[in-house]
This record gives sequence, structure tokens and C-alpha cells, in this order.
Amino acid sequence: KQWYQRRVAITAGIVVLVVLVLEIIVVILAIVKKQAFIDATEEAAGTLFKTYKDKFVDDDQSVEITDTEILAVNSAQFIFQCCGLTEGPSYWKTESQTDVPPGCCSDWNGEKIPDSKLESCVETKMYQTGCTEKVKDLADQFGVTTLIIVASVMAFEILCLIAACCSKKNDHIA
Repeated sequence: KQWYQRRVAITAGIVVLVVLVLEIIVVILAIVKKQAFIDATEEAAGTLFKTYKDKFVDDDQSVEITDTEILAVNSAQFIFQCCGLTEGPSYWKTESQTDVPPGCCSDWNGEKIPDSKLESCVETKMYQTGCTEKVKDLADQFGVTTLIIVASVMAFEILCLIAACCSKKNDHIA
């Protein structure tokens, strides 16, 4: 029976060590790949926002955009409380056109998008930060929070492993 308990304890210790090593690898990959994730997100958003801008701000009728993509641009701006890809509302504005997509306005209810896909919005109700900056800030905030949580779990696992080893050592002494 004692041999069986020892084998279970060793197996559990090995499993905890393997999990700990995997967690360390995940943290390292998250840190290393963070920029690649940001770059891929910016590229996809850039394409989507440029298509919207080409179609509705620059009035290029040859540009194709789906209702889903229109909703995505507006919903993203509304959810992240941002306007335009970069530079805030000025991303959408030209000398002759000062309207913005409805998602740039804090009072947009998420339901009606005007036929022009742009609307006048009071400056005080218009989000002033570009979506790229906003998403980077959120990624940094979540990254730090996630890192703290993972580090806490890892520290707890190490303490449990040490406690288990000390407990086993005391069993041998007694």
C-alpha cells in the first residue's frame, strides 16, 4: 500500500510539473506572439474600414461591401467606443464630408444605420479615439491581468508541489 501511495504522489508531482512547464510555454508564446496578433488584427480591420470609407466617404460605387461588414464596422466602433481606424473622427472626414458612421456616436442604439451609412453626430457625443489605439490599450490591459492571474496560479502550484514534497519527506522521517 505504501508503494502505491508513493507512486501516486510521484505521478501527481510529475503531472503538476508538466502543467507548470506548459503554462510557462503559453506565457512566453503569448508575450512573443502578441505583436503578431495585433498586426493581424490591424490588417483585417484596416481592410474592412478602408472598404467602408472607399464606398461611403469617397463614394466609390465599384467597391463591394456586405451588410454584415457595414454592421461590423459600426458595431466595433460602438462596442470599443472608438471612431475610425486611426486619428478618431478625422479618419472619416474630408473637406466636403463631415459625417461619420453611426457607430462613432455614443447615442447610436445599434439598430438603424442610415441609407448613406453616415450621419451627423454632435462632437460631444462622438468617440474621439481611433479604434487601433483603443484595441491596443485593451489588449495591454487584458494582457497584464491575464499575466497576473497565470503567475498567481503558477505560484500556487509551486507551493502545493513544495508542500507535497515536504509532507512526503516528513512521512519518511516519522
